[in-house]
Amino acid sequence: MVTMSPDRLPMDFSAVRRWLGARTESHNYVVTAFVLNLPFLFIVLWRHLNDVALTSLTSVYVGLVFLGYYALIVFVLFTSAFFILSFSKRLAVVASGAVMTATLFYLVVNSVVHSIYRFHVDAFWLVYAVTNYEGFGIPSTVVITAVVILISIVALETGLFWLARRVRRQRLLSVTFVLAAIAALTLGQSIHIAAYYNSDSRITSVTSQLPFYYPVTSSKHAKKYGHLLSLPTPSDVTARDAPSSIQYPLRDVTCSVPAGKQAANILMIVLESWRYDTMDEVVSPNMHAFSKRSVVFETHFSSGNATPHGIFGLFYGIHPTYWEAVKGNSAAIDNPVLIDALEANGYDLGIYADSHFDRHKIKETVFADIEVHESFTGKNADAKDEDLTRQLIAFIEENARANRPFMGFAFYKSTHYSYRYPEDGAHFLPAQNLNVALLGSDTDPTPYLNDFRNAVRHVDQLVGEIVQRLETLDILGQTIVIITSDHGEEFDDNGENYWGHTSNFSRYQTQVPMIVFVPGEEPRHVTDVTSHTDVPVTLLQEALGCGQDEHDYSNGRNLLGPQGKPRPIVVAGYVSHAFVLDDNVYAVYPMKVHSYKLSDTRAPAATPRADLMKQAVEETSRFYRGAKDRGS
Repeated sequence: MVTMSPDRLPMDFSAVRRWLGARTESHNYVVTAFVLNLPFLFIVLWRHLNDVALTSLTSVYVGLVFLGYYALIVFVLFTSAFFILSFSKRLAVVASGAVMTATLFYLVVNSVVHSIYRFHVDAFWLVYAVTNYEGFGIPSTVVITAVVILISIVALETGLFWLARRVRRQRLLSVTFVLAAIAALTLGQSIHIAAYYNSDSRITSVTSQLPFYYPVTSSKHAKKYGHLLSLPTPSDVTARDAPSSIQYPLRDVTCSVPAGKQAANILMIVLESWRYDTMDEVVSPNMHAFSKRSVVFETHFSSGNATPHGIFGLFYGIHPTYWEAVKGNSAAIDNPVLIDALEANGYDLGIYADSHFDRHKIKETVFADIEVHESFTGKNADAKDEDLTRQLIAFIEENARANRPFMGFAFYKSTHYSYRYPEDGAHFLPAQNLNVALLGSDTDPTPYLNDFRNAVRHVDQLVGEIVQRLETLDILGQTIVIITSDHGEEFDDNGENYWGHTSNFSRYQTQVPMIVFVPGEEPRHVTDVTSHTDVPVTLLQEALGCGQDEHDYSNGRNLLGPQGKPRPIVVAGYVSHAFVLDDNVYAVYPMKVHSYKLSDTRAPAATPRADLMKQAVEETSRFYRGAKDRGS
C-alpha cells in the first residue's frame, strides 16, 4: 500500500492555489481589457438605431440592453474560450482577444450593411458573401476596405490590452462589471416585458434594429408581470409617436370599388397545419369538388412553418422576416393595408378563430380594434369548429340580408395536433392518437397520418356546409373564396424523425393547398411557385380595384396575373427563417445555416443563385425605414 506523506499535501494544494490564482489574475486582466472595449461596442451598436434621443426612456433601455445583453454575451464567449485554453495563460489571453476582435469587426461590418440595406448580416449572408462575393456583386474595393478595418481593429485591441495592464484593482473592476451586467439584464428585460404587454413601441421597436437581439416576449410572463411595471410617458408623447424602424406601406394606398360595380364579398378559410398532399377527393372531397370551380395553385408556400408567420403573410403580403418589426411598431402601423382598405370601403369584418390570437400578438397587429370571435361551445376542437361554422354562417346570412359587403375569416383548429374529429368520423384506419413522447425514426407514421386525415375530413365537411350556404343564399357569384392553411405538417416524411411543424422548412411543413375562387375566373391549375404574400395583392386588386404598384405595400404578386420570372420564397418560424430557391432551402438560425433540398432534408442544397439573392436582399429590406432601394 502506497501512502503519501502528510507534509506533501499542503504543497500540492498550494500549487493548485497558485495555478488558479494566476489564471484568475489573467482573467481579471482580460475582463479589464473588455471593459475598455465597451465604449467602442456601444458606439457601433448605437449606429443601428433610428432617431433615439439620448435623454429618452428608449436610450435608457438601449443602454441596459448593451450592457446586460451584448456585453454579457461577449463576456461569456471569451470567458469560455479563456478557461478552455487555461492550460496556457498566453494562449487563453490571445483567444479572448480574438473573440473581442471578431465581435467588434462583425458589429462594424454589420452596422455599415444595416445603414444601407436595413438588414443584419447573419450566418447565411456572412457565408454567402465570403464564398461568393463576386457573384453577389461585392467589388474588390469593399473586400480591401474590410481587410483594412480588420487590421485597424486588431491594432485597437492590441492597444487596449496594453492599456489594461496599467489599470489598477482589476479584480474589483471585473466583479463590478459582472454584477452591473447581470443587473442590467434583469432590469432591461423587465422593461421589455412591460412594453411588450402594453405594446409600447418606444421599447419594442428597438428589437428589429439590433442584431441577434432576442428579448423576453413570452405572453405568459407579459400578462403575469407586465401590468406590475409602469413605464413613464411624458404628457406630450405617446407610444405611437415613437420613431418607427419600418415604413409600411411606402406610400398611401387608396382603393375604391369602380362605380356601378358591386363590391365582392371575401371569405378566407384557413385550416391549421393542412399539408399540401391532403387536398384530394379522398381526404377532402368537398374542398376538392369546390377546387374544380376554382383556380388551384399546386406549388404554393406559406410564409411560415408556424401560425403567426403564416397568418402574417396572408394579411400583410410582406415577407415574414418583417414580423418582429411589425410587432414592435404595431401602434404606428395599426393594421395591414388589406384590412384598412376593407374598412374604408364599408366591409363588415367577421373574424372567427379558435386560436387565442392575442397570445402571439396577431390580434393587435392584424386585427387591431376589430372584434375577434374566439368563444365557441364544445369540449374539444372538433366541436368548437362546428360552433365556429354556425357563427360564421350566421354572420354571412346577416350581411346577405342587409346586402352589405363582408369579409369573413375562419381559422379551424381540429387539424392541429392532437387532431380532433367526432368518434364516428374515423374514416381512415388504423388511427392512433399521436404521443410525441413515443415517436422515433422507426415509428410507423401511417396511424398518425390517418388521425390527421380524419381531422381534415371533419373540417372538409364544415367547409362544404359553408359553400352550400353561399349557394343557397345566391351570393357565391359575388364572393371571392380562399381556402388554404397557415403551414403544413410533417410525419417523418424524410426519415429524419421530424414530426408536426416549426422544426424545419421542408416541403411538408411549408407547402400548403391554395384554392382561390373568383367569380367569372376560369377554373385551372397553376404550377408556378406562389406564396401567401400574394394573397393581399390579389384581394386588393381583384375585390377593391387598387391599381397602384404592389411594390408599395407587398412583396407578392397578383395570383391571377402572370407570375413572371423565378422568385425567392421567404418562410419563417419562431427562431429562424429560410430562403426557398427552386428546390433548395437555406435555413438561417442565429448562429448557423442549414441547407438542404426542399423535397429531401437529407440531400445537400446547391449554391444559391446570385440573382435571386440580390432580389431577396431588396425584398427583405424594402420596408425598413431608410433602406437604400425603395423602388420607383
